[in-house]
Amino acid sequence: MSISKGAKKPFKIEIHPGVVALFKGLFVVCLLYFLFKQGFLSIELTAQAFKKWDRVVPAALATGVATGLGVVRWQYLLRAQNIRLGWGRVLELSLVGNFFNIALPGAVSGDFVKAVYVGQDTQGQKAKAFGSILFDRVAGLSALVVVAAAALLLGLNDFVHSPVLSGIGFILGFSAVAVVLFYLYLFFVRERHDPLLKVLRWLGQRLPKLNGLTRIYEGLRHYHHHRWTVMIVLLISVVIHLLVGWSSFQLVQAVDDAKLSLLSMYLVVPIGLLITAVPVAPAGVGTGNLAFLYLFQLIGSERGGDTYSLMALLNICLGAVGGVVYLRLKKPPKSR
Repeated sequence: MSISKGAKKPFKIEIHPGVVALFKGLFVVCLLYFLFKQGFLSIELTAQAFKKWDRVVPAALATGVATGLGVVRWQYLLRAQNIRLGWGRVLELSLVGNFFNIALPGAVSGDFVKAVYVGQDTQGQKAKAFGSILFDRVAGLSALVVVAAAALLLGLNDFVHSPVLSGIGFILGFSAVAVVLFYLYLFFVRERHDPLLKVLRWLGQRLPKLNGLTRIYEGLRHYHHHRWTVMIVLLISVVIHLLVGWSSFQLVQAVDDAKLSLLSMYLVVPIGLLITAVPVAPAGVGTGNLAFLYLFQLIGSERGGDTYSLMALLNICLGAVGGVVYLRLKKPPKSR
């Protein structure tokens, strides 16, 4: 059956990326204006916080140590994939990834940049590189759920009085079970018995474009044979989130006199960080301030927005270091 020349093409609505970015920018500006207008954000309090060196300096050091542990975690995952990169190169690419996480909306933007560089450094191992980066994110998210769920369990009597926190607790409990099931699936389901892998390979035979997804999943499944590596990586991830929560506790003490417990930080900060991963504005500005404001109100503080501003400033400083490293790289990513 032939299509006549006069046949109309299907109507499509295409929105230019610049228009989307403009609307996101306007949304963030309006959101920040509202927060400032209502007194939920204060430049004065944020500036005064930097005078409390006994709070800000330890918070900055904890953030730096957490970043360093992230480098160690990724190196473990790379070596399990038989990708041999020096510690200096892994640190360099991690810093560049941090820069793009800050410079672009969303918390995973830097992952794609890291994958491109590793693909250039290790020809023919791009799928394994993606697998290591994907598992790095999975391990981080798993530890985030574990830390938040443990905090809820340990402080259950303090949190159950809030209907919102009770609802969050239900979601965290469900997520914690999902995390356990995922690792049981990874550790005990062999490749030849993996139903998901069979489905992906079946789809790849019919839709060749999906073969890349299959290879990435195979790279993820590779950690079935490296259980001790996975356990070490999970332990490192838990320590990272404990450091981030402790750093947040120091920062909120710098801007707020409310008597908050450290345990409460380990409940609300992980949830807030998940929200900042939504790709609206660089460094989660606006959405992160609002999320932290609301979550901190649940535990008795009105300065969650200012606390996130301080966290964002620390991360921007780290991202700036990554920006300098990026400018010095001899082989920038090639456009495909």
